[in-house]
Amino acid sequence: MKNDISSTPKRYNVIDQGRGLAVLLMVFVHTLWMYANETVQADSLLGDVIHFIGKGTAAFLFLMGVSMVLSKNQSLKSDCLRGLLILFFGYLMNTLKFIVPIELFGSMPPEFIAAYGWESPLGMSQWLYLIGTGDILQMVGISLFIIGLIRASTQNPWVIAALGLGVAALSGELRGIANSHETFGYIARLFFSDHYQVYFPVFPWMSFILFGLAFGLVLKRKNFEHEKLFNQSLWLALSCLAAGGFLCWYNFDYHFHNFFHAGLGGVLYLFGINMLLFFVMHKLAERGTDNLFTRFLTYLSRRVTSIYVIQWVLICWGMGLVGFQTLSATETLMMMPVTLTCTLAVQWVKDKLFSKKTIKPIEQISAP
Repeated sequence: MKNDISSTPKRYNVIDQGRGLAVLLMVFVHTLWMYANETVQADSLLGDVIHFIGKGTAAFLFLMGVSMVLSKNQSLKSDCLRGLLILFFGYLMNTLKFIVPIELFGSMPPEFIAAYGWESPLGMSQWLYLIGTGDILQMVGISLFIIGLIRASTQNPWVIAALGLGVAALSGELRGIANSHETFGYIARLFFSDHYQVYFPVFPWMSFILFGLAFGLVLKRKNFEHEKLFNQSLWLALSCLAAGGFLCWYNFDYHFHNFFHAGLGGVLYLFGINMLLFFVMHKLAERGTDNLFTRFLTYLSRRVTSIYVIQWVLICWGMGLVGFQTLSATETLMMMPVTLTCTLAVQWVKDKLFSKKTIKPIEQISAP
């Protein structure tokens, strides 16, 4: 498949453009989280809009699952290798975004340290806590090992979708089980956390990857040409929104404990929102739109792993200049394109460095 989007079949456009849009909005969400003051985040139109956009994480994971069906590497070994490398980059990212500005630059604002209830200087246990932060890369890395085993056992999309529902349903029941495990507490938190050291536990977030994998397998059975399947995603979206919304209304604390540690109702609600987005993106891609913006989204999509690492590191390093949660709504809005531009500049340098080397870029190794 050539890099020129004009040569890419429509069935792939919706994957690339949808994932690229999720990556673009992710930069804005993280800028808000780290730079905007509490009033902007909790009580402003900008905060409400960006927090809603943040729900697009599920779309990113769903499209990752779909893209696994399109990958040339379909073996258990390949899935495990990607999982191991993503875990490596996840912990490397934590080291760069936390330990480097705290210990090497000495630039991390004291307000950031105080938010953890700590005081400088930090001890080894606090370093390890920060390095062990469970971000989306840790969740994806672990999930790839599990999904690799699942794919080696079955290619039945309905079985895989059922497993996804099972992961979502068990999330509420197993949430917080890590608190009762002293020896393996951190490992358990990576799977079942209700603790903010782990923002993206495997349960429930792996369910979105499984749903995407199931959808991709159905699409593959239809030889990637069944437009009716894409159109039916609208009804799937509305059904999940209705079911998830009802469950959250019935018992909000259980089903939507918080955005990061949701139960079955929260998963269905988020999946419904993102399937609705997927339907809209499909309709746009159906028109065969080829312009600067769609090419830009494809560029982002094909560099998703490295862009994710770069933007988080730059945002955390930038707190040495901007401060931690200090900006007004206007200042935050102005900072978003600055963060994006800096991220793209570093990505461009990285692309140039690897263009003349035989070593594969991060995203070619780790992103499905």
